Amino acid sequence: MDEHIIDLPAIAGENLLLIAEQAEKRIDAINKIKKMCLKMTSVSDWVDQSGKPYLMASGSEKIARLVGISWQIGEPVYETEEGGHYTYTYKGQFSLAGATIEAIGTRSSKDGFFKKYEWEGGAKTELPASAIDKGDVKKAAFTNLLGNGITRLLGLRNLTYQDLEEYAGITKDMIVKVDYKKKGEKQDKAIASEGAQDASFCPTDVRQSSGKNKQTQKPWTKFAIKDGEAVYNTFSETFASTAKEAKEAGRIIKVTFKVSQYGNDIENVVFDDGPDDSGRMPGEEG
Repeated sequence: MDEHIIDLPAIAGENLLLIAEQAEKRIDAINKIKKMCLKMTSVSDWVDQSGKPYLMASGSEKIARLVGISWQIGEPVYETEEGGHYTYTYKGQFSLAGATIEAIGTRSSKDGFFKKYEWEGGAKTELPASAIDKGDVKKAAFTNLLGNGITRLLGLRNLTYQDLEEYAGITKDMIVKVDYKKKGEKQDKAIASEGAQDASFCPTDVRQSSGKNKQTQKPWTKFAIKDGEAVYNTFSETFASTAKEAKEAGRIIKVTFKVSQYGNDIENVVFDDGPDDSGRMPGEEG
């Protein structure tokens, strides 16, 4: 008998087969849950971040209701920083089918998304941290926690566009792309599709409407960003939030859009009155 061949006891062999069968069943179950979860989402629940699909909190909450995820969240921790800035941090436990994980959600008032500005004589001045609504920062930290906990528990953290197309029928060109300009960088113009146009303005109004898709019965929310009589449409809550902030602060945004049978369809929205150093989207793990 070859000394390199190990003669395993029969019981060990049976256990290995059982383990293999159970592992295969788990993989099938995970793929099925993944397919069901992604199928629940709609185009407006996704944004393209650095070339990868990013699931917004709205999509995470839909998935949580579908599979019955429960969570316990403690009171937020409030920490002060230099210059009057502050950070909110939430910790929570997320559970499903006997499995529990701990997740963290944090946001700081330093994030560029919360900055407030004042315009006088054509000059822009950043307002102090005291001008930032603490409720907005606190809410963003909570949203950050939900998105992190739900996607981690279900293994939806590193999705690809192949996953999204296979399970949800959503392709990269169907969702919007978010790019924040950083100091010293120019906005990437390559994201605009052929025939796209740019318009720079300070929004005069941002309106919201909602309904259901007649075929899929999935709910949708649409936003209209107005420049006087001109209207630009988007399903992206992120783009709408940028426009709202610009309206309140008197800032200029650049809207990249294409004219379709439905009007001016937005492809991208960025601030166009100077560099923004946020470098992070609302809801991204901090």
